[in-house]
Amino acid sequence: MKKNAIYKYIQNMTMIRTTLALLILLDGLLIILPILASYNINLSPQHHNFVDWLQSLGFIKLLDIPRFAIGVVLIILALPIYLGIRIGWVFSCFMLFVLVLINLLLARENVLTGTLSLLILIALIANWKIFHRHSLSGAGFVAFVSLIALLGYSVFGSLYLGDQFQPHITDISSAFYFALVCMTTVGFGDIVPISVEARLFTISIVILGITIFTTSIVYFLGVFAKSTQEIVKKRLFRMKDHYVIVGASPLALNTYHGLKKRDLDVMVLCKEEHKNNYPDTAPVITTSQINKKSLNQVNLADAKALFILGDSDAENTIAMLAAKEIVGANIKSVMVVNDDNNYENLKLLHADLLISLSSLGSEVLIKMIFGESINSQIIENIIFSNNILDS
Repeated sequence: MKKNAIYKYIQNMTMIRTTLALLILLDGLLIILPILASYNINLSPQHHNFVDWLQSLGFIKLLDIPRFAIGVVLIILALPIYLGIRIGWVFSCFMLFVLVLINLLLARENVLTGTLSLLILIALIANWKIFHRHSLSGAGFVAFVSLIALLGYSVFGSLYLGDQFQPHITDISSAFYFALVCMTTVGFGDIVPISVEARLFTISIVILGITIFTTSIVYFLGVFAKSTQEIVKKRLFRMKDHYVIVGASPLALNTYHGLKKRDLDVMVLCKEEHKNNYPDTAPVITTSQINKKSLNQVNLADAKALFILGDSDAENTIAMLAAKEIVGANIKSVMVVNDDNNYENLKLLHADLLISLSSLGSEVLIKMIFGESINSQIIENIIFSNNILDS
């Protein structure tokens, strides 16, 4: 019964996404087909350069340029909408919103397509929950296509309105330069729009640049950063004969620095809120809870020694029990005791070395007060129950 309900729910979501995708595809076609049909695409060889040919196409209505670009993008976005990709939903909502503003407020002769766009926008917003997929390939495709469409709109629009700028834009390189300056909102001021149409066009590039260009670039940078993190994680998972430190107490941090000074490989496991205790370059794996799963992330099975140096004896106990379950007695282990009342109980975990900082501190303090000599051998006798580490 439950399986049938889930199956019907999935079928319902697929039907809604399919309907919305078809409506967006139809909306895009209703935008671009009339524009293409209303202009005479003349390929006569009498035009000596690209700008002359572009201007001879007859794209007199300035608002047809962004409408055409949005129509093409909507046709492309129909596929991500069908697949339920969240970023496709975001871009579709924005494109439809801009289209509604153009068709209902500026170009009122397109009121029918504007009304259709408004209804589709409302339907998309009402069904936002069904667009929950986050596909890197799908999101990358949407971001890339939207960026290319925006760039094409900006470059060709700048060429078409080239004589309405000062100085005139007469070649693709100048148009590309002006488009990037506007999309990034830098605004050097070396190319200035001198007509109402050119100013409106420039404003449209700036608005689209703030949204589409910025979103796409941030996405690509995020993917690059994530890929870099994945590479670092893969290298960490291949690490062998390393030392694992669990916790972020002052003792754990000093142990980390001591091991690094000896050029030893170290991996740290701690809670997310304690990550900043370590240097930015430290190989830190964060977790919400120290358990068997998180210890596997630091490749404990191939580690040389384990230092459990957290500031909670309860959490240290859980970490030691999880480590014993993973590697048994096949790893050298050091464990700190924060409360001496727990010392006898923690001895039952059979760590190779159990350190009580309060006992160590009191022994050293007493020897100093009574003038007794303190050397490395005495410290070793106080701390070590047996010799465990061969670094």
